[in-house]
Parts: sequence; structure tokens; C-alpha cells
Amino acid sequence: MPEPSVPLQSLIQQFLLGRTEGLAAPQVAAFVSGWSSALELVRRADLLLPAVTPEFCSTLKRLLDELELAQEVVLADP
Repeated sequence: MPEPSVPLQSLIQQFLLGRTEGLAAPQVAAFVSGWSSALELVRRADLLLPAVTPEFCSTLKRLLDELELAQEVVLADP
């Protein structure tokens, strides 16, 4: 698995920790599920914003891939 960029990984780590601090395990799971669902929705920019260019969709896909990779790394860290 490729490594995400360190700044992005740090940003995602701070975001997830900040949003889930003090939550019980089921609440953390619900938050992560909602976050993941939001990323999946944005991934469909071609349907949400039909006027965008293929280049925009490609760039957005690369960004989302990086975000999801950073999320996997952060969530796998004990």
C-alpha cells in the first residue's frame, strides 16, 4: 500500500481525533461511517456536477484517493 503524504496524514489524524474525542466506540464508528459515505458521495462529482471537466473529476479522484489512504493509515494506528 502506498503511503499518503505526511502533511495530509497529519491533517486527517487531527481532524478525526478532534471530531471523535470523548465519543464512545459506537459513536466513533458512526462518525467514520458518515465521513466515508461523504467521501463516496463527493467521488461522484460527475453526477453531482455534470458541467465539470474530466480533468476536474480526475484531480478530485486523486485527492479522494489520498484522503482515503490517509484515513486508512490513521485508523490502523493503535
